[in-house]
Amino acid sequence: MIHVAIDGKRFFMNTSGLGRYSRTLIKGLMDDRYGEQIRITLFRPKGKVRFDAPDHAGLHIETAAYRLPGDLGNGLWRFRKLPKIVDRGQFSLFHGPSHVLPVSAKTPMVVTMFDLIFLRYPQYFKKWDRAYYQFAFRKSAERADHIISFSMATKADLVNYFNIDDNKITVVYPGFDEDFRPLPEKELITLKNHHTLPEEYILYVGTIEPRKNILKTATAFDRLLSAGEIPDNYQFLIVGSKGWFYDDIISGIQKLKHSDKIRLAGPVFGRDLAGIYQLARMTAYPSLFEGFGYPVLESLRVGTPVLTSNISSLPEAGGDAAVLVDPASTDEIASGIKKLVTDEALRAQCIERGYEHAARFSPENMAAGTMKVYRRISGRA
Repeated sequence: MIHVAIDGKRFFMNTSGLGRYSRTLIKGLMDDRYGEQIRITLFRPKGKVRFDAPDHAGLHIETAAYRLPGDLGNGLWRFRKLPKIVDRGQFSLFHGPSHVLPVSAKTPMVVTMFDLIFLRYPQYFKKWDRAYYQFAFRKSAERADHIISFSMATKADLVNYFNIDDNKITVVYPGFDEDFRPLPEKELITLKNHHTLPEEYILYVGTIEPRKNILKTATAFDRLLSAGEIPDNYQFLIVGSKGWFYDDIISGIQKLKHSDKIRLAGPVFGRDLAGIYQLARMTAYPSLFEGFGYPVLESLRVGTPVLTSNISSLPEAGGDAAVLVDPASTDEIASGIKKLVTDEALRAQCIERGYEHAARFSPENMAAGTMKVYRRISGRA
């Protein structure tokens, strides 16, 4: 049996793709098919958490012990005490599911790398954060016995920026938990009333930060309304938490002519989020750069067409089911939105292809790919 220690900070605390990845991975690895093959110890931050772990015989939760409060206490624990815990002899390997490892530990190590965005777009990160990411990500990539990459684009960046041997990197695409499936009509009606959703809307899901290109998307939407190229009952719904430098985005939106039709809904999770995708006319996600792009596949999975970028990993996420545009071009974004709102034949084609494409990104496939890495690193391939 393989006994894997996993850093659970993102699992328990994170609401974005990092957290969804960890939670879906743990659930997938706890599948009955692996019952006699794996045991997991998941390290939990001290105090209140946002998400609970499933009750499973093969999953042990170990709560971190530290005196300092919050992220500071947890951070010091992860880098000072966690290596000693990992090396106490009971674990086959350690998995850091979000870029960083306790590099001083001697136990075999696997790290998951989502992206190296801070190197491509340093202007969107604070100086201290850039310095930390540069040091911690590079050291973790170098220290790891193997790296799980979220996409071919991220794998290429690891080779090019950190000079990592590509044989040390395996691409394992993310999967989706059971929440992301089409909801029945009765549940959709309840959800629509609960969130007071508009009759027709274009959707963005993700953190509110510059690289997500939200202001340019809002500007394209505003132009289409002003020109009468989409019906005037449409709204642009932004779902997600505030991130880096969000003030400029919000102030820019407030200056638009149709700012009253652009709504910030805050973060939404689970089946409610799946339903909000499903009720949208389309999802607009022309991000400047992504390690993968969860919202693209989440939308396709519930039958909502997607506009996304033609760069980084987003063509991998969208496949032949998404409308791809140059994220630097407001005109292309506007044209793509107009097509997905008004062209019924295109919409039907994108929906059909979307179901087929999204089906490849299952939690079963993600767990199977991860188990192959675990077996290889633990010498049980």
